[in-house]
Amino acid sequence: MAGVVINDVMAGDGATIRCMAEGRTQTVADKHSARSSRLAVFGAYSDHDHYQRNRVLVAQLLALAPDAVVIRPQTLRDDHSFSAGTPLWHRVQRMASDLWSLWSQRHALDHCDTVFIPYPAYIELILLTIGGRLRGRRVIADAFIELHSTVVEDRQRYAPGSPVAALLRWLQRVTLRRADSVLIDTPRQVALLREQVGGDGPQIIAVPVGIDETIWQPLQTTVVPGTLRVLFWGTFIPLHGVDVIMAAARAVAKRRLAIEFQFVGDGQTGEAVAAELHIQDPGNVQWRRERVSSAELVSMAEQADVILGVFGTSAKAASVIPYKVQQGLALNLPVVTRETVDLQSDPDAGLITVPPGDPDALADALEALLQRRAEGWSATTRAIYDQHFSNAVIQARLAQVLAE
Repeated sequence: MAGVVINDVMAGDGATIRCMAEGRTQTVADKHSARSSRLAVFGAYSDHDHYQRNRVLVAQLLALAPDAVVIRPQTLRDDHSFSAGTPLWHRVQRMASDLWSLWSQRHALDHCDTVFIPYPAYIELILLTIGGRLRGRRVIADAFIELHSTVVEDRQRYAPGSPVAALLRWLQRVTLRRADSVLIDTPRQVALLREQVGGDGPQIIAVPVGIDETIWQPLQTTVVPGTLRVLFWGTFIPLHGVDVIMAAARAVAKRRLAIEFQFVGDGQTGEAVAAELHIQDPGNVQWRRERVSSAELVSMAEQADVILGVFGTSAKAASVIPYKVQQGLALNLPVVTRETVDLQSDPDAGLITVPPGDPDALADALEALLQRRAEGWSATTRAIYDQHFSNAVIQARLAQVLAE
């Protein structure tokens, strides 16, 4: 990664700045003679395989500002501090450790006039406010998937009127209003977030979600008549609408169509899906119940004919264009997903949208793809990805943000 990566800058002469791009180490005493950067990337963010947005946004910013200072906790995490799946006390401990490491490095911001905070930016915004490090600096924060609606409305972790829901809404509003510009993934999300933070709040800009294009490359596929192989992967959150896919699989089985479904992943609705398969197995569903790497998903996609997106009925599902949709387009495979205002259907190319929560519409779309493939048709969806969602599009959008 280009740029200066600050692992730990402590007060005192013994602290070090590690300059990864130049392969050398400086002491605090001589850091003021080094070339300073006008942009800093600051936060306890994750950039591993399942959180590619942070990886992509930071990489594109560093391409635009190669001298940027990257300030992260000394111990990097595989996930961010808000992640579920671990006990609350452990998450709190990890967050405290990350914040202490960031706090100890705050002086690295002295020569920077712009700060970018990757998702989740909320706690870092509080930290920088308390430390007085936002004054005189332009702050760009990434809200990515919008905290309140994700946790409360889509994942249904807390009731809409609960104290926790109110706290999340307050946290989001108060923290994001400390930024000058806030990034989020779709135009519809821009409108929803503006309602959350207020019309007099920061500028809110849509930036595509971002995928690692070194992994998600167009596949060289050969159209072979026969069974249509349909692939879905994900964390099985309600937004995905796996129950809709299951119902479509049953509809396809009743029609005696040569269509098979492969599920990969597990999560919040996994137990309900497992129970449904136990009670009424349509016979055309296989499930690899584990999370796998992006590279392995690409290998599995090489054996697939269609990639499925999301089919949930929530407002959140209507406002996002998730990783899996953009990944399927990047692979140049047909993609079927639910309708949303920010995604234009293009059946000729192979991007097909269906009404949300409608398994019969999904079954109809797959039957039509089975027929089209038998006629020798193949998808050209990579062009859609390149035009609307690519890293080049992201970099151009970020360049506009930095120039404003």
